[in-house]
Amino acid sequence: MAAAVLVSLLALASRARAEPAGTFALVSDVHFNPFDPPSLGAELASADVADWPARLATAASGARSPHGADTNAALLASALDAIGSAAAGTDFAIVTGDFLAHAFEKKAGDALRGDAAAVSDMAIGTPLYVAGAVGAALPGKPAFASFGNTDSDCGDYDIVPAGAYLAATKESVRRLAGPDRVAADFDATWDAGGYYAARHPTVPDTLIVSLNDVLWSVDYRDACGPGGEAAAAAMLDWLRALLARQKAAGGHVWMIHHIPWGIDPYSTDRARGATCAARVVPFMREPFASGFLDALRDNAGVVTASFSGHVHFDDYRLLADASGAPVGADKIVPAISPIFGQNPGFQIFDYDAATGVPTDFTTWYLANLEDSAPADWRPEYRFGETYRLGPYSPASVAALSATIAVPGPVRDTFRRLYNVGHGALSPVGLPAWLCAIREPDPAAFTRCYCGG
Repeated sequence: MAAAVLVSLLALASRARAEPAGTFALVSDVHFNPFDPPSLGAELASADVADWPARLATAASGARSPHGADTNAALLASALDAIGSAAAGTDFAIVTGDFLAHAFEKKAGDALRGDAAAVSDMAIGTPLYVAGAVGAALPGKPAFASFGNTDSDCGDYDIVPAGAYLAATKESVRRLAGPDRVAADFDATWDAGGYYAARHPTVPDTLIVSLNDVLWSVDYRDACGPGGEAAAAAMLDWLRALLARQKAAGGHVWMIHHIPWGIDPYSTDRARGATCAARVVPFMREPFASGFLDALRDNAGVVTASFSGHVHFDDYRLLADASGAPVGADKIVPAISPIFGQNPGFQIFDYDAATGVPTDFTTWYLANLEDSAPADWRPEYRFGETYRLGPYSPASVAALSATIAVPGPVRDTFRRLYNVGHGALSPVGLPAWLCAIREPDPAAFTRCYCGG
């Protein structure tokens, strides 16, 4: 039965290509480091965020961040120019979190001589600047943002529900999305945990739902304030209720979030444990991991798109129903930051403007990151042309997953594209990555990865 459903979904996706098309830009994991060099951060800390563009102008003309480092002013300026050019004709943008550099608090503390108030101000000012710069690169277009694990004034994975950081960033998020588009409960949900819903700018009866799934992460800690567990539960309850309302009304949802669902293959491949099963590392903790997947499966016809980041590479996650039929796909966006060794990249997506179903995408990347020559941003590949599995859809992601499960040229292509033009995903430990695409449930992943 699953095979028949797969064929039907591919046929439906093929027919969707004849419908009117829209486009949008997808950006993730900017990880801007305003402390490169440290003196720059000290200068910015003494200025209003509105004055940062002028203060950053000189740094923006310098050398770009190398592989192994987060995004400096030169790389950020280059990326924004490329996004502005490639996405000039798009309808809107989505940014799936991690505006701040890794170890931001330490970098800020070192540069600002341990001034705790100045460090907190920089943690707030930096995402405000980056969000504003994205908006300026795409003038007149809405941008929908989610927060990532570094986006906090407390520390990594330490966002404080109902805290000052969420209060300080709220108006920027509202302004980017459009005050007339955000849901009536925007203030309440953003203040509670940094999540919200907004009206899709072009597709009727469709909401863009931005989750702060850092609250559900296995690494989340209530380091700077209480209420994290309650906020995580409240967000899941809110999501379930919203999906139920959309389902009853015949509407749809696009999901944007930072952390992919399912299993973390990188951590799993490097874990140490007495058994293979003990080494499996999920991205999210229970009951939220299974609760999130159950909500998506229960509303498979409602959720027509999902986008995340976090891993920095060009990847996918698949969701199937009890029969094995593909009912959802999460596109993991490559990062702007090259800290983990891939080239900086972003994606331009096509979607059916009538149904709101994504149909294809092109990955853009910076081909000469460490050269002194002008930045060479170029298209790397187009999903439909490269894999020839039909339009982008849960069905084509399922077909891709099945194809790369065996050695061959398609697997080699996936490994190369995963790294965004800088090397290839290593064959060592590859089974963890392949199982993570198609098996989001820990038990099913364990059977895939460990055998049995």
